[in-house]
This record gives sequence, structure tokens and C-alpha cells, in this order.
Amino acid sequence: MLRQLQEAYDYPVDVEFTANFLEDKSYRINLVQCRPFQVKGGGPSVQLPATVPAGDLVLEARGAIIGPSLSTTIGRLVFVVPRVYGQLSQSDRYSVARLIGRITRLGKPATGSLMLLGPGRWGTTTPSLGVPVSFAEISRVSVLGEIVEMREGLVPDVSLGTHFFNDLVEMQMLYLAVFPGHAGHVVNTALLEAAPNRLVDLLPEEARWVEAVRVIDAADLPRGRSLLLAADVLRQRAVCYVG
Repeated sequence: MLRQLQEAYDYPVDVEFTANFLEDKSYRINLVQCRPFQVKGGGPSVQLPATVPAGDLVLEARGAIIGPSLSTTIGRLVFVVPRVYGQLSQSDRYSVARLIGRITRLGKPATGSLMLLGPGRWGTTTPSLGVPVSFAEISRVSVLGEIVEMREGLVPDVSLGTHFFNDLVEMQMLYLAVFPGHAGHVVNTALLEAAPNRLVDLLPEEARWVEAVRVIDAADLPRGRSLLLAADVLRQRAVCYVG
């Protein structure tokens, strides 16, 4: 059935279904949702750095990269710390989601793109699996990253952007997933947690979230250094680094 749907639409199809196993050991499959994924070309190939010193590498991802190939300077990186977020109550996770919306509505940085990086699924309706933002709260983001990490004993599946796939396509937003501990995947949490956090400067009344949400501006890096991102969709590799 899936092959027939793919051939009919000639591009990816998102299918959701349920399987009910009956007492006579037979089963019944019910189709819940079937929608085509409209995609655009990945654009020209992007030059990726041959090597990056370990201390300058922010993240690296291989596979699960969706959207346009991109080579850009990151002006602001908003990082939701997985180890802290994973310990929050459900109501606090909704509060963090609303905070993310407030941060992104402050506007994009004067120079460079806005990048969002956090644990689990962006846009989930289940806070235990990620950050329950609406697309309106993150629509100004240029790069959306999901870290497959939440807390000990729970490793959420990534969304692959399916919560608002068509919105990502329309807004030409780059999506990537990082799988810590897997070959070719790196998240330098030590660097991200050591960088200056602008949250209190931007929103003083939200100081209680300073451990969970880090707002990192490239302008705070040492003089002459920038936060760079190179992502090649065709080669399914993305690298973010201080250069």
C-alpha cells in the first residue's frame, strides 16, 4: 500500500495507522491519516569544513536533515538544556514553551540566523516527549534542531518535522536531528552551557528559567569569532561551529 501511495503522489507520503490484534490471532489495520509531503529542492551543495577543533564544534549531525542546504552565520542560538528540561514538571514544560515563543518574538538578531535546539520533539502535544510549542511561536526560526535526549530511561523519537512539515517547507526552515552517542553525531553541551546566557538581559522577569533555557548571541563571542552553520541536505550532514 505504501509503495502504491508513493507512486501515486511521486513524493514522500506521511501515513499513520492503527493495528488491532484480535482473539483469533488475526489483525485489522485502520488508516488514520495519509497526506503527501510537498518538498522543494535541497538547493546547491554546501562546502562543509574538512575538520573542526573539538573545542570549537557546537554540533554535528548526519542523516535526518530536512529542508534547504544552508551555509549561514548564526546570530542567536536558543538552547533548551535536555538534562534540566527532563526534570521539569509538565506545567513547567508548558511554561518553557511559552517562553520560547517570547524569545523568538523579540525578533531575529541584527546579523545572522536564529537557531533553536532542544530535547525531543518540537511541537509535540505530549510534554514528556519534547517542547509543546506551536508553530506560530517558532515561525521566525531559520534552523530547528531536535536532540534525541530527555532524561535517563526515556529517549524520545524525533518528529522529523512532521508536526508542521508543510509550514517548514513554506518558510524554508532547515530541520536537523542529533543522536548523542551515535557515530557522526555530536552536541557540545559543555560549550553551550559555558557560553554567556542573555536570557536575563532580554527578559529579566524570566530569570527562573536561566538553567533550563540558554540564549547565546554570537555578538558575545570573543572578537573576530562567529557561530557558523553548514548543512548539506544531499550529503545529509550538518556542522555548527565557532569559526
